[in-house]
Amino acid sequence: MKFGVIGSRLAYSLSPPIHKKTMELKNINAEYAVYQVKPEDAGDIVNSLRVLGIDGANVTMPYKQIVMEQLDYISDEAKKIGSINTIHIVDGKASGYNTDYYGIECMLKMGGIEVDGNDFYILGGGGSAKAVIAYLTDNKASNIVVVSRNKDKAKADNPSVETMTYDEFYGVKKGYCVVNTTPVGMSPNVDESPIEVEKLSCFEAAVDLIYTPEDTKFILAAKERGLKAISGLYMLVTQAIVAEKIWHGFEFDREFEMQVYEYTKNYIAKSKQVVYLIGFMGAGKTSIGKKLASTMGMKFVDIDEKIEQMAGTSIKEIFETHGEQHFRELEHKAIVAQSGEAGVVIATGGGCVTYPKTYNYLQDQNCIYLKYSIDTLYSRIEGDASRPLVDTKESLHNRLSAREPMYRALSRLTIDGEELDIAQITYKIQKEMRID
Repeated sequence: MKFGVIGSRLAYSLSPPIHKKTMELKNINAEYAVYQVKPEDAGDIVNSLRVLGIDGANVTMPYKQIVMEQLDYISDEAKKIGSINTIHIVDGKASGYNTDYYGIECMLKMGGIEVDGNDFYILGGGGSAKAVIAYLTDNKASNIVVVSRNKDKAKADNPSVETMTYDEFYGVKKGYCVVNTTPVGMSPNVDESPIEVEKLSCFEAAVDLIYTPEDTKFILAAKERGLKAISGLYMLVTQAIVAEKIWHGFEFDREFEMQVYEYTKNYIAKSKQVVYLIGFMGAGKTSIGKKLASTMGMKFVDIDEKIEQMAGTSIKEIFETHGEQHFRELEHKAIVAQSGEAGVVIATGGGCVTYPKTYNYLQDQNCIYLKYSIDTLYSRIEGDASRPLVDTKESLHNRLSAREPMYRALSRLTIDGEELDIAQITYKIQKEMRID
């Protein structure tokens, strides 16, 4: 059986680890892969799944609505919400579901948040808000209000509920629960909150659909004020489990949810523990690594510097005296030695991927490939006597041609830095590392 996730930005998607863990715990033998789809190909997604023999798929933005017209059946909750996030194909017939509805249910129950008879203020009126509105409506919330900067648009998009502006929201004296469905506060913009945090004192509960970070500024402020508070990570996990239930027909309980939830929390922590920058010499791994570490509050380590400290001599002298094989072994030891630390950005050597032991080790790590053209790389390293393996442009071309497939195979994310400065590259990495 073959399953996967469809989207346009999936470098740091949490779907593969969550679904693979769920299948592992349920002893299900199936594949789960990532399928990045270009916008121009979105009109043929479901037919492509059929052709590829894929049994089911999760669908992420921006394709949750586009695929609906391609389906043979759409579930009731997906019709209410106006989008789907799960496809199941049986005998060529494609059915669409929205498991966010059930993820919201599990999240609210986990947070001890009661719906029946209570009022809810929803920040933002987009697609995520629609799923929240559908669940709250079905479960007898006494009043649902969408808070939006564009009140008229919010009303047009959500005609069944009351709407108000943020200025009007600040006039609310008391309410039960405030739900953030906007991206404000999501990594890397972790110092932001969708509302002034002092306003939380008017409520008894707070929900944030953001899950990176799990504790946003909004959620932390809610907890400090004694509110019931929960982030979107539990929703993310449980909506994935429900998708697996649709595909495989198993039952699950709170204990099972918690197993996958705790695994996911640990996976996120590990993913952010160490970042390896890979790429050819001259790609700026050191300068970009320093900037990235500084902006993310992490430690920076340059592997070449560590090797020189270990050997008590320069890299050039190591090559001249002991040869490349000896250097690669030192390099491997230095890379592995740093991996045990938390919160580290590591700038690797350009040739580390050519050493089998190092390549195998990096296969399971969080690698980011910094890519540049041959002309740019050569202009940066031409005449640099400290670069022991490249003396001509032809030599550089040959080495890069041999290494690039390895860089690409190892990378979770590739950044083409040709037209970008260090600050732009750093921001792009942070944005992609949001993990969603």
